[in-house]
Amino acid sequence: MWKRALAAAAILALTTSAAIAQVGNAAMPIPLKMRRGTDSLTVRGVLRKDVACCSYAFAARGGQKLYWSIHGAAARLTIGYPDGQVDGPGLPNPLPLPASGHYVIAVSPDQMAAGAFGPFVLKLRIPARR
Repeated sequence: MWKRALAAAAILALTTSAAIAQVGNAAMPIPLKMRRGTDSLTVRGVLRKDVACCSYAFAARGGQKLYWSIHGAAARLTIGYPDGQVDGPGLPNPLPLPASGHYVIAVSPDQMAAGAFGPFVLKLRIPARR
C-alpha cells in the first residue's frame, strides 16, 4: 500500500512539473492583462535554444490596434487571431486587431540572425478605440 502511494505521488510530481515547464509555449500561453487605467505593458523573457517559449495571450476588441516593440535577442513575432488564423513574422506596426476576442503573440528566436538567444523586452500598447 505504501509503495503504491509513493509511486502515485512521484507520478503526480512529474506530471505537475511537466505542466509547469510548458507554461508559455503555444499550447499554454501566459495570460497578459493591463492594469486598470493603462493601455500598455512590458514583458521580459529569455529565448533559449530548444526551449518552446514565449507565447502570451491577451484580449482586445475589434477595431483596436496593437503597437509593439521588441529589444534584445533577435526575435520573430507571430500573432494568433481569435478565429485561429496565424500571421507573421513581419507584422505591421501598428497591427490592426480585426475581431473581439483572445489573441496570442509568440516570440521565437530568429535563428537566421546573430544573437538569436538571450533576454528580450517586449512592449505592447493597445489604446482604447476612439
